[in-house]
Amino acid sequence: MDFMILLFILLLKLYIFAKVSGTIFVTLMPIDYLKEFFNWLFGAETELRIFEGVIMVSVGTILLSTFWILFLHGRKRFLAIFIINALLSFIILADVIYFRYFEDLISITVLMQMKQLGDVGESVFALFSWTDLIFFIDLLLMIPLLIYYFRKTRNHQPAKPLLIPKLLTGLLVLVIGYQLTFIPFNKSMENGGAWQFNKLISNMRVYNFTGLLGFHGANLQRYTEDNFINKKEYTEEEVESVASWFEERNEAPAASPYSGMAKDKNVIVLQVEALQDFVINREINGQEITPYLNSLIAEEGIYFPEFYEQTGVGRTSDAEFLLNTSLYPTAKGSAYMLYAENEYDSLPQILKDKGYSTNVFHPYKPSFWNRYIMYKQLGIDQFFSESDFEEDEVIGWAINDDAMLQQSLDKMVDMEEPFYSHIITLTSHHPFEMPDEHKVLNMDGYAEYSKRHFRNYLHSIHFVDQAIGNFVDRLKAEGLWDDTMLVIFGDHSTGLTADDPAFSEFADAAEQQTYFEANKKVPLIFHIPGVDEAQQFDQTGSQLDLAPTLLDLIDAPSVGRKWIGSNLWNGEERKVTFRDGSFITGDLTFITSSDGIYDNGSCYERESGETLPTEQCRAPFDKGVKELKMSDDVLEGNLINRFEK
Repeated sequence: MDFMILLFILLLKLYIFAKVSGTIFVTLMPIDYLKEFFNWLFGAETELRIFEGVIMVSVGTILLSTFWILFLHGRKRFLAIFIINALLSFIILADVIYFRYFEDLISITVLMQMKQLGDVGESVFALFSWTDLIFFIDLLLMIPLLIYYFRKTRNHQPAKPLLIPKLLTGLLVLVIGYQLTFIPFNKSMENGGAWQFNKLISNMRVYNFTGLLGFHGANLQRYTEDNFINKKEYTEEEVESVASWFEERNEAPAASPYSGMAKDKNVIVLQVEALQDFVINREINGQEITPYLNSLIAEEGIYFPEFYEQTGVGRTSDAEFLLNTSLYPTAKGSAYMLYAENEYDSLPQILKDKGYSTNVFHPYKPSFWNRYIMYKQLGIDQFFSESDFEEDEVIGWAINDDAMLQQSLDKMVDMEEPFYSHIITLTSHHPFEMPDEHKVLNMDGYAEYSKRHFRNYLHSIHFVDQAIGNFVDRLKAEGLWDDTMLVIFGDHSTGLTADDPAFSEFADAAEQQTYFEANKKVPLIFHIPGVDEAQQFDQTGSQLDLAPTLLDLIDAPSVGRKWIGSNLWNGEERKVTFRDGSFITGDLTFITSSDGIYDNGSCYERESGETLPTEQCRAPFDKGVKELKMSDDVLEGNLINRFEK
């Protein structure tokens, strides 16, 4: 009976967390849930609604956390119940308080980075609610009962239960707990959750598969494996070798035709969600898709049409990481999630050291992709996230880009110059749903359902293009345009595939080579104060090259930086390597095989599309693999911290 009461109390506290966080705990009433559960258990027909929410896995993780109590008796059992109840209640309450402030869970990375979150101690008491007393009432009641019980049994211990029934009961609860935890978890993995769980999009996404206690167990296991069991220890010789490689690579950075032209100017980097190059300077039924960007390129912009994204599973966060650190994203998840404790030779910190204030604007949850922790590590002064923007029309995940850009500019107008502002848009996020009143492009000829995402993508990019135009008009009206370098680039591909006939025809992406190139290509456009003549540069470049190029333009050469990328005007033969080892140069395209075997890959001559022997792509491939290894070593060993020492 005491064990069942403990189970009920802890389950109630987990339910309270679900209410606070706005997550689904259970979708059925108790009787209906039990009916569905037993129907599923005995193979009867059921809608499997028992797997909706986290109640089943929550019961399972409570049982796994407490089954050992059943092996105890008397004073030890009573004391154990009090201690485990107090410990788990404290964890749940801590998550409740933390979620109210950050909309996130307390991970081990968070605990290690508490010093980076600022002094929020004064805010903690303000975050308590009177309903939080429920986490302590049972414990307060248990204290006098515990004292009474200990006094009563001072000279008389209750009879020990029989050993075999006690062991069997405890083991049965362990087995039930294991099944209730891992059956729903495995079912979630089978239904598409494995990608989100393994790649760590956000802690709350993991919670949806594991429940609260399961999250902390999984987080502890992952942290232990990454930082102790599987962590590679780098010798001083290895660290010195990596440091030397970077020093040789960046000992004499190339200058550009525009070196220093943006010195002491404001820098605004506009990272546009899913903006790809195939829409630039294109029309559909006589209408320009991106009329403002086209006019900027034609009149005064510096445009790189051979610029490529290099993101991995971290997608938008990887694009940010590439911009900020000039390192490759990790192959096994998001660097923002996995390496938030690392030291970085980061673009924002360098700009801070040069007198810039550093800011990020993104109208979504600050915990998504671990941004609110990672930005502090990168040297960002202020992060304007979801709660910092006023309510406006929501399109997709957040307020629309037009409103977001205008509100961001409201804040920039009052900033001391020079400032660095990194703006991350969101309206054109997959699946690109747009309200009908914003679908202004004529889509005659593209009406089939199979082309819906393609149509919606063009509508959303057209809307975002207009929002960027409005933003620039306001920059001019506020007198900031002539004192600001504006950088616009796409963060990653649309996710549209070659088997969509509308996309493959429009982007000329019907073949493996052409699809690969079109899918990776994103636009890069500069407005540089004092440059009034438009210019197009056709050299191959990538997101790795953004940081060193920006430093050159503000007269801060990237000599000695621990960066993989180089100034886009570097005269050497340029190459873009992707996370899987595939690459694009001015002449060659190499696409790795899914089995990872080099000779099973495909080597193409870009201009003709002719298939070449794979050996002709070997040299740039090996060079790219070396870069990937150096970048991975820096991340996995936190080597920049050791370089500095």
